Amino acid sequence: MHLPTLRPLIRWGEPFWIVLLGAILTLPGRFVPLAWHPYVLAALFLFWPLRWWLQGAGTRATPLNWSIYFILLWLPVNLWASADRATSWQAAGYLLFGIGLFFACINWPVMQVEPQYIVWGLLLFSGVLAIFAPFLVVLKPFRLFHLPLYDYIQSLTLNIGETIHLNVLAGALVLILPLWAALTLQPKWTERRWLRWVSASGALLLLIVIAITQSRGGYLAVAASMMMVLVLRWPRLLWAIPVILLAIAGTIWWMGPQPFLELFSSDGSLGGWDGRVEIWTQSLNALYDFVFTGLGIGTFTLVIPLLYPLRVNIEGYPHAHNLLLQIGLDLGLPGLIAYISILLNLGVMLFVSWRRAASALDRALAVGAIGGLVAMLIHGTLDAVTWGTKFAFLPWVLFAFVTNHYLKFRRA
Repeated sequence: MHLPTLRPLIRWGEPFWIVLLGAILTLPGRFVPLAWHPYVLAALFLFWPLRWWLQGAGTRATPLNWSIYFILLWLPVNLWASADRATSWQAAGYLLFGIGLFFACINWPVMQVEPQYIVWGLLLFSGVLAIFAPFLVVLKPFRLFHLPLYDYIQSLTLNIGETIHLNVLAGALVLILPLWAALTLQPKWTERRWLRWVSASGALLLLIVIAITQSRGGYLAVAASMMMVLVLRWPRLLWAIPVILLAIAGTIWWMGPQPFLELFSSDGSLGGWDGRVEIWTQSLNALYDFVFTGLGIGTFTLVIPLLYPLRVNIEGYPHAHNLLLQIGLDLGLPGLIAYISILLNLGVMLFVSWRRAASALDRALAVGAIGGLVAMLIHGTLDAVTWGTKFAFLPWVLFAFVTNHYLKFRRA
């Protein structure tokens, strides 16, 4: 194939290549043998040398690149430290798929000029997920309420060999809900009335599905992110926050701290708040002991019970129930610092994008992205489903939008 023919392929084909490989990585063993996993991971970065060869340039420069490069260079250390290489390769696949998508999005010419296309993709994905995922979920003993709807969903459960945990579903949807909500609360972003109804319907659909999951972390994330979206949309609502916080503090004082903590953390396997604190404590001990290498990415469930015995069974909960703590256990302290630097850079870029937004659409998307980041971090205080799961690529897609959106304003 001649070079003039290859250049457009390299310029436009990377996202499709990454998505194709992502289907293999998120369904390990389904399409190719697990022994081929390392080769599939290497293929994620096939376009990097091709881009240098054909265009004489690497990936687009962004404020996040060096932090991500460090994670990539440190990952072999985390794989070397693993006691279960097969599990670690699968966990690395979830991470590298997300990173591959990030670079594909920031390098794709269309998304550089029109970053909102990334958001349209996220909204479409969340809508499809919200419609079909309830029929793929693993129903659990419900702690808050029970509805006849659950029996109906159970009777229609699809058996396709893959299931979705309700907490994982909630963690994926709360990341995207603020984007729907921001568009709904900013009707001037489009003159087409039907698009306004679509955004309102999408926000309502995601709210209903998140409510059905009974994920307490999801509920907290929705409350915090929606408060952020409302305040950024109508700044005068900032005066209501002290009243809300006082009401929450009064409720906690009236209920007592222990029942309140149990309400937002009890679980049949985790043994309530005490079980969750025990997992956090032992996870911190493990991070202290394996501060540089981590436990070996993806091996939390294997290593923790062996070296740091727990009174609760974590077999069905393969993470530390805290996002940053789990990243530290997987990547060690160096990798955790690199990830925190990514979050700090994202915060700065979002602030600049929000302040410089000239159109209603740009402002709404910036507000929605801020809400999404807040939702991820709040949900991450009690869970870690945006890391090391099949939906771990979603934050990286949001990161790509934030980056392209910021670079668009910096270029202007």
